[in-house]
Amino acid sequence: MSKSLVITSRNAAQHWILLGIPVLFIVGFFMHYIYEWSGNSTIVGIFAPVNESVWEHLKLTFWPMLIWWITGYIILGKNNKISASQWFNSCAVAELVCPLAVLCFYYTYTGAFGIESLILDIFSLFLGVAVAQCLALHVYKYARFSQYCLYISVAILILLAVTFTAFTFAPPHIPLFKDSVTGKYGI
Repeated sequence: MSKSLVITSRNAAQHWILLGIPVLFIVGFFMHYIYEWSGNSTIVGIFAPVNESVWEHLKLTFWPMLIWWITGYIILGKNNKISASQWFNSCAVAELVCPLAVLCFYYTYTGAFGIESLILDIFSLFLGVAVAQCLALHVYKYARFSQYCLYISVAILILLAVTFTAFTFAPPHIPLFKDSVTGKYGI
């Protein structure tokens, strides 16, 4: 009986992680406009891009993905059906891989090939989410982590959240943080 619960919870976790690909892509797409729709609310600016810098666009995936994984743990973690360590280590992998995939793809087509394309910008969002969720699923299914690793992953997630928040208000003055339209930085 316990083996069937493990299989069921593993299938449910796999389904949740893969369902995140289209959901996070759609949410990320609409997140691009939320700051403007809010009348440039400072609170909304913590979670949504406040300008057209590459860094600010990484928020399109960070906050929705974090909420998705936390919600998944709350829903699927009832009665200890999934391991917090496995789940949040996988979440940390997704949160670290997604911006790297987006940045690598973006700078390849813009920097290496000189292409500016809204279609490729949107595709980079999808690609980042898909690569991150699939790799996180692989980690969830096949890697085993100690309780100690859970603390490291949670610390990484908190550090990322603090960094995204802090750089909204005080970004470094380097090209990654520069608004491509106005030339300004941050909010």
